[in-house]
This record gives sequence, structure tokens and C-alpha cells, in this order.
Amino acid sequence: MIAELHQRYIGLELLHDLVSDEGTLLLKRGTVLSEPLLRKINVSVDQLEYALQGASNKNKDNPIDLIEGAANEIRDIFEKFKKDKHALTQIESTVLPTVELLAREERLATLLEGLFDKDNYTYRHNIGVSVVASMLANWLHFSEEDRKKITLGGLLHDIGKLELSDGVLTKPGRLSNEEFAEIKMHPTYGYELLKIGSIYSEDICLMALEHHEREDGTGYPYQKGANEIHPFSKVIAIADVFHAMTSDRVYRKGHSLYAVLKHIKDESFGKLEPTYAAMFVTKFMELSIGQYAELSNGEVAEIVFIFPQDPINPLVRLHDELIELGKTNLYITKLIAS
Repeated sequence: MIAELHQRYIGLELLHDLVSDEGTLLLKRGTVLSEPLLRKINVSVDQLEYALQGASNKNKDNPIDLIEGAANEIRDIFEKFKKDKHALTQIESTVLPTVELLAREERLATLLEGLFDKDNYTYRHNIGVSVVASMLANWLHFSEEDRKKITLGGLLHDIGKLELSDGVLTKPGRLSNEEFAEIKMHPTYGYELLKIGSIYSEDICLMALEHHEREDGTGYPYQKGANEIHPFSKVIAIADVFHAMTSDRVYRKGHSLYAVLKHIKDESFGKLEPTYAAMFVTKFMELSIGQYAELSNGEVAEIVFIFPQDPINPLVRLHDELIELGKTNLYITKLIAS
């Protein structure tokens, strides 16, 4: 039964609540079925089929639609959380399975297009960080349990911003010193919010607290050093930098992919965990092989090979000619869907 469920039902979205024979709610309508969820529930095929009537496979849907839906879902949950602190746990049954699907998405260019859109940025950022952190945790061979914690931590890392004024969060320009000081309080607020009622374990709460801390002690809010920062938080820090820099914002365009990956590489010398940062840059570019990229001259090339010593300057095919970008003044601005 389990093997059959995994093969047939992973990636499907429930169109009805899934309930047990005793009438207990097992999964809410809108939940995207994942392998871990299917292993936990004990229901018949008929019960699943009823809850899935007319469902389409989310793996085959456009990642942009999935991201938009997940961002809206997390926005609604955060709004409920302001009145009901236990509402936050809905994320694990609704948003988390979608993020886990997105983290396995092979259409990287389309995935990034959805993650980097400036619309609904505040909530889309949580999705983006969670997806990227889940990918990195997998590349670093964290255990399945720890990877799931990191994925959830990515969804919750910025929850402290609920305590900040909308004027500061959406200001289309440079922040004043006072406004930036307010922004720098969000990790502390997030940690305190997640500790309420002891719903979440300390390592998940620490991802909210420490994602702006840096290896050399120059981060905030407590200027922790490399030996004081939780490994999960170090993963979230890299994902946070990547998504924040590459995303379009109301006051600026996202930076080029080359610039962001180079920044992460440079920050590995003191700011970001060096092993994690190097793994992220290398594996991200390996995943880009076979994808198409826009170059700094506006032309489109196919990434065909990456050099281990310089992964952000790959070998590309342009007009049937193979070009080593590291030997030119060209660089990748973004991946594009073929």
C-alpha cells in the first residue's frame, strides 16, 4: 500500500479534508501530499481518492503558481497567528509540503522566476529562503529530520517582522538609522514569538534569532561568532542572502546571478560558513548545467560545463561556439526558461 501511495499520490493536492473512519481530521483541504505525510497517515485508497477528486499533480504545475499559492497561504496563516498563536502550526500541513516539492524542482529557471518576483515580497521571501535552504541542506547531506527542520525554519525565519511597522518594511528607499535599528530587532522578536507556548524546538527558534549573525561576529542582534551560531542558522543565512539579493524589490531590481554568487563566495571569507557557501555556489551551478542563461551582453547561451575551481564562470554554448566565460568580460545575469 505504501509503495503504491508514494507512486500514485505524491504531489497531489487535497480538494477535500481527509478524515479517518472515526471522523478525525487528518489533513486539511489544500494540503499537497508528500512522502512523509503519506507514511504518517493510515487511510484507505478510497478515502484518499475522495479527498483528491479531480486533483491535478502539483509536480506538473508551473512552479510560479505553486509559489504564489504558498505565499498567499503563509500570509493568511501569519494573519491568523496575530490572534491565535497555535495557527502557525498549519504551516507544516499546508505550506511545508509545497516547499519540499519546489526544492526538488528541476526547472530551475522557472523556479527562480517565481521566487524572485517583487510582488508579495514579504511572504514570497519566506518561501524563497525555505526552498533554497532545503536544497542546501540536502546538498550538505543533513539528515532527513534536520532538513525538514531547516525547511520549516526558513518559512519562519522572518516572522519577527510581524512586529514591525508596515511603513518601515515597505519603504521604497533608504532607511534612516532609527528605521534600520527597528529592522534589526526582528530576529529577537521572531525568537520570542516562536518560543510562545514552547510549540517549536530551540533549534527552530534559533534560526529566527541568528540568521543575520556572521562568522566573524559582525552580525546582529548579538554579534555571535562562528562557534556560537547554530549550524541550521548558517544554512538559513546563505539562503537569506541569496534570495534577498536576487529578488526584485519595490525600490531596486535584483542583482545579477553572477554578482550574488560572487558575493556569497566572497562572504565565505569571514561572514558566511565557508564550507556551506562553497557547496551552495558549486551545487547551484551544477544544477544549472543544461539551462539557458542571459549574458551581460543580452545574448542567451546554454550552460554546458562548470569548472570546479571557478563555478560561477562556466563553459557556455553561444551561437554553436563554446566559450569559457572566465576568459571573457561576459557574465551570467540570470537563468531563463528555455
